[in-house]
Amino acid sequence: MKLRNNANTPLQKALLCTAITLGLCLGLTQTASAIVNIEGLRNSDKQQGLSGSLALSISGASGNTDKTAASTSGRLHWQRQQSATFFIASYDYGESNQGRNTNKALGHLRHVMQTSERRAIEGFLQAERNEFTRLSLRKLAGAGLRLTLHNSDKGQSNLGLGIFHSSETLDERTGLSDSGTERLTRANIYLAIDYAINKQVSIESTSYYQPASEDMHDYRLLEQAALKVGINDQLAIKLSLDISHDSLPPQSIDTTDISYHSGIEYKF
Repeated sequence: MKLRNNANTPLQKALLCTAITLGLCLGLTQTASAIVNIEGLRNSDKQQGLSGSLALSISGASGNTDKTAASTSGRLHWQRQQSATFFIASYDYGESNQGRNTNKALGHLRHVMQTSERRAIEGFLQAERNEFTRLSLRKLAGAGLRLTLHNSDKGQSNLGLGIFHSSETLDERTGLSDSGTERLTRANIYLAIDYAINKQVSIESTSYYQPASEDMHDYRLLEQAALKVGINDQLAIKLSLDISHDSLPPQSIDTTDISYHSGIEYKF
């Protein structure tokens, strides 16, 4: 649903979404993963003006095992003809047996300029933290080319080719020697596929590859797959699986992470 500045209710929604998104950004003082997939948060229908979405999932258990997990994300998108700017923020938190096991957050700002039907230029900024990968703060700035390989009523596939410069600061830990700040340049290559099985059910797959420019043995991979089942035009159930790999992770950190999520998504 498009937000119109001359209507009170949509304007209130925009202000509410802004407040929530800014609130999520404050979570950056708490913590995100090495690669961030923003494909599911793009405005694929290119509706003009301001739009957005909010997503929330909560799970828990009590008894022999006490578990609590919560995940929230928000998006603001501004489309003006063939130019688009959007901002996303997310926060994930979890506890198990009264001990914290998840604590991460991110903010991502991107501008996209469509230069032709199948080609666009992108520029982006990002900040993130992740307590459980020892990532105190990661900042990056980058740009790239986005190519549409296939586009039909059923869905589309897009290839991204780009580069970014990052600054990563690791937390100090007793007995570890790699704390401090590292600055480097990485290539950013991704393949994004979105396919609608029918009007209610769709699948998404995004694969990222990010090798360091100075050492091809230093690379990061991400595969994220998702299944969406629409309840109505605004609500959908979303199931997702994330597999991430860092060939040279920080000391004491595993090379591969696997996570899965289920929740609801609201669009307006």
